[in-house]
Amino acid sequence: METFETIRPYLDAEVQEVLSKHKDSPIFHKLIKHIYPSWSSSTISNRVSLVDSTDKFQESFIFPGVKAGIDRSMENISISGFENLSRDENYLFISNHRDIIFDSTLMFYILYQNEYKAGETAIGSNLLSSELVTDIVKLNQSFTVSRNLPTREMITKSKELSRYMRYVLQDKKKSIWISHREGRTKDGNDKTNPGVLKMISMDCNQSKIDYLLSLKIVPVSLSYEYDSCDSLKANELTEIELTGSYKKDGTEDMKSIITGITQQKGRVHLAFGKQIEKSNLNLESDRIQDHFKELSREIDRQIHKNFKLFPGNFMAHDMVNNDTKYVDKYNAWERERFSKYINEIFNLRAEKEDFETFKRIFLNIYANPVVNQLEK
Repeated sequence: METFETIRPYLDAEVQEVLSKHKDSPIFHKLIKHIYPSWSSSTISNRVSLVDSTDKFQESFIFPGVKAGIDRSMENISISGFENLSRDENYLFISNHRDIIFDSTLMFYILYQNEYKAGETAIGSNLLSSELVTDIVKLNQSFTVSRNLPTREMITKSKELSRYMRYVLQDKKKSIWISHREGRTKDGNDKTNPGVLKMISMDCNQSKIDYLLSLKIVPVSLSYEYDSCDSLKANELTEIELTGSYKKDGTEDMKSIITGITQQKGRVHLAFGKQIEKSNLNLESDRIQDHFKELSREIDRQIHKNFKLFPGNFMAHDMVNNDTKYVDKYNAWERERFSKYINEIFNLRAEKEDFETFKRIFLNIYANPVVNQLEK
């Protein structure tokens, strides 16, 4: 049996050996104290010694961390679509992607709380910036998607990833969360990349579309009232528009992870779509590429339909277009609430020459979901 050594999460038998490297680490203790402020260093070391599986690691540290994040950064969270899921099944959850860490971890925390099957998360290799981060990610039942490789090597790694996903879904009978595109949506325009579906199906030599549908694809929509890392995303897109490129400084991904966890998110909605069936698709074409595009369109249709539009989305759309088309979607209190939020960000940028570009891009992060759901 293939072992998938370079991409798989840690096995239960490896958990204690991995944790023993970090249980007395000041940085590791600092992370845990964000979740359990009252724990002493000796308490942390003792509790870590009791963790003997990845499930136990999630239950003891990851999921309490998610709960703390919800309490500290969200006004409330709502969920829809449980009626589309069975507790006896595992699924391939293909999700829009707004936050580096929180999207998938929040979804699996919600499923765990409601007694659905556990699962694994696909995460880009570019985010594994240190030994500690890599170990926490792999203890959190995440597998690695290789990034930034030469073409031939990328094809080899993609085939391995496809085999691994088949193994998780069909042999281990666990669910998977994967983003519908490489990297986060930074402009608010959630759009599935057919290349993701092509990669997933690389381990199939027969009908690609039949194989993909056999994996029980469920589209997932995550909606944040205040989009995760919105200012950082707008800053990157502004620089790309004005200069043609953007170079990360080496600390950017970690800054985005921390900001995504701590930033105030307001109201949040998680929506599980319906498992995609062949009858949902127009497969008249004989071309495989057209099948990938059609399945991508159905994933997008459900993600856009189930996206929770908040008053700020409608207000941003009116501001971008200088009209009052959706003025009935937000009242005076909601206008003041969103205005206060965006003005605090705009005031920090107002003196820069690129302000108008930044402002337009920032507002479109919130306006584009309105276009996708109501105007396309």
